[in-house]
Amino acid sequence: MRAVCRYILTCMKLRVHTMVEAKYRLSQGGHSPLASEQSLADRRLLGSRLAGHRARRASPSLPWLGLVCLLALLAGGPWSCASFRDPQAVLRKLEPNQALPLSWRVSGGPGAELYILGSIHLGPPAGWRYPPSVLATFEESKALVVELDPEEIAAPSWQFLINYYGNLPPGGSLQMMVSPETWTLLKESLADSGLPLRAAERMRPWLITNLLTSEATRELGFSSLEGTDRHFIRNAGERSVISLETASNLLSRMASLPSATQELALLDTLNHYDEANSFVELTVDAWRAGDERTLEDLIFEDHAGTPDLQPLYQAMFFDRNREMSNHLEVLLDAEQHAGELVFVVLGVGHLIGDQGIPSLLREKHYQVQRTSRREMEVSLSGRRSLAVDP
Repeated sequence: MRAVCRYILTCMKLRVHTMVEAKYRLSQGGHSPLASEQSLADRRLLGSRLAGHRARRASPSLPWLGLVCLLALLAGGPWSCASFRDPQAVLRKLEPNQALPLSWRVSGGPGAELYILGSIHLGPPAGWRYPPSVLATFEESKALVVELDPEEIAAPSWQFLINYYGNLPPGGSLQMMVSPETWTLLKESLADSGLPLRAAERMRPWLITNLLTSEATRELGFSSLEGTDRHFIRNAGERSVISLETASNLLSRMASLPSATQELALLDTLNHYDEANSFVELTVDAWRAGDERTLEDLIFEDHAGTPDLQPLYQAMFFDRNREMSNHLEVLLDAEQHAGELVFVVLGVGHLIGDQGIPSLLREKHYQVQRTSRREMEVSLSGRRSLAVDP
């Protein structure tokens, strides 16, 4: 379940409130061209994987929940890990909504300089309060780069895309796709949720997993409207806002995950659903404290230990990291933007580890410098306001 939570919190761009509102309308609408009945071979493979999964259930692992709940997160590169020895000591110095997000400066090309801020895609009702150094850097910037343009999610095409990639074809049934164990657990979980079983029966496993995880984050009072990216987009002013991905591309990635991987993720979420709130709180605390090592442990602990989830990590983290780093390289090399500063807000899950975007840019010989702990602490002790909105 952590795999999904990791992804929702630190890298996923499917807005929680939009997903939850849409769930009541998903029993109708188009189906994905990717939809097909699982082959007998696929079901046999899934059976063997489920058997291995059940053998691991005694462990506290929550693979899929962690992914969406935040959704790489930082250490493991060729530089030293910037993990605080006592993140709780850092949190004790902060007010409830204050945060010390991880950030990097990237330069070395003939074009723009980048300031990359690790974001979380959820926030409390009053929003997060950022260090003055972060706000000052934003004021100096000429453009804002984000993963996905929120206007895409507000557009009428968003519901079509959800139906297109999230629903089974006419006549398709989730009950026929998944194992009896998964179906039984799903029915039990849906009895206590607002998602009708009739609607769920027409959905693909990846979509149900995201909806269930979104419900868990809502219970903690978080909203995607107060995520880091939304804050800076609201305050972009005259800056250009550049998105690196499209909604269609993101949804198609999830719909293209192997059926066995989608079911394992759903089963894990159902087995560990009661632990979702605790995992979200741990991840949010690590993000607020700028605790690189803890974030990496929380988000990637199942990457090496759960081979069956490799396609999920590859599609939703590592492949996207390479594509986004290629887009950022264009800005770094664009001579017409020489001397300009571009403010980049990306899910922290894309920025950590040896396959994170900072590491990838460093491999291409750009200068990548992590913002120091001292700089953040000095910034916090300054006099400038930490208000979320000017």
